[in-house]
Amino acid sequence: MNEIKNNSYNQFKKLGYPTKKLENWKFSNSSHLKKYNTIISDSNIDIKEYLKIKNTLCFLNGALIKESLENCDFKNEILISNTIDIKAKDTIKMSENFNNEALFNLGIAKFNEGIFIEFKKGNKDHIQINVINIYDKKSENMFAPTFNIFKLNKKNNVSIFEKDINHGFDSFNLRINKFICDDDSILNHSSIYQDDTQSNLLRYNYYQANTNTIINIDSFNCESSFNKDFIEIDLDKSGAEATVNALNLTKNDEHADNNILINHKSEHCNSSQNVRNILQNKSTSVFNGKVIVFEGAQKTDSNQSNKNLLLSKEATAHSNPQLEIYADDVQCGHGSTTGALDKNSIFYFQSRGINKEDAIQILVKAFAHTVIKTFSDDNIKKNAQAYIDKWMNE
Repeated sequence: MNEIKNNSYNQFKKLGYPTKKLENWKFSNSSHLKKYNTIISDSNIDIKEYLKIKNTLCFLNGALIKESLENCDFKNEILISNTIDIKAKDTIKMSENFNNEALFNLGIAKFNEGIFIEFKKGNKDHIQINVINIYDKKSENMFAPTFNIFKLNKKNNVSIFEKDINHGFDSFNLRINKFICDDDSILNHSSIYQDDTQSNLLRYNYYQANTNTIINIDSFNCESSFNKDFIEIDLDKSGAEATVNALNLTKNDEHADNNILINHKSEHCNSSQNVRNILQNKSTSVFNGKVIVFEGAQKTDSNQSNKNLLLSKEATAHSNPQLEIYADDVQCGHGSTTGALDKNSIFYFQSRGINKEDAIQILVKAFAHTVIKTFSDDNIKKNAQAYIDKWMNE
């Protein structure tokens, strides 16, 4: 691992902080991230309330709190070790695409905290785990890089619900995750981002899917000053499926950026991307969605959809759905729309005695519900539905 960390640091120095000349950073500014250079892992924050939540793994500034395992029904079904101690190159190996990302290399070079979780072979029961990432930022300009790896063995069925809790100053939270999914396994990975400390979140999530693997990825971002999410999925073997559903609510000058790359490398694989953004004030959103169908990946079925609802004339949405197809027997489609609320729809409600403000709320909720209903986890569904009223009325 030390050799990998050194190589990553050299790669970061070679690349430097990303500029807007790069396709993946064309509409995202990284210059403000340079000031975050203080790495602190210790904390004296009281986390007892989080330790009481059943089946929850608590991470404090990136480090796993082992006490949280005591309240976990599945502790005997998982094996845990430190990422830093892994020697198997295939386990550590990440996407070649990520290796060209400067800040990914910075995260690998600088991380000290991270775990490798392996779900035991032969366990076919549904395992549901909460992951709470607690950040205690006692000093300014804190940089918190972590690298976690999750391995599902054959026929494992795992749901991971992930949430961040931020305390103190703003920070730069850089999280790298790898998910290895063996044959016939099911992974549901759901994430919620809600942060009033004005922190910056950058994630690199890499998923490897084998034969007949099913991967469902849900993301709800409702309060984050800078939220940039890289997702890459390799559908390596026949029958693999991947679904990505994301809903971003932005206001003021917040920025939400979804970069999604799905590689269809084998035949009879399906994928779907459904990303919706609702923007207020001067906020911005970015959708970079790409599907590559490799030669020989026949019978591929893939669809991308990005829809953006602008509630302000100053809000801006950037959308770039892409397809690269090197096979001839495939069904692939993509689409993108950006616009304001339909005035005729508002008038329709008003003509039936519903005031304008209520009509707008109804239409916004309907727009959001089309993606909320596709979330695989009930927790994220309930949180998203409950938050929209508050967000609209603030």
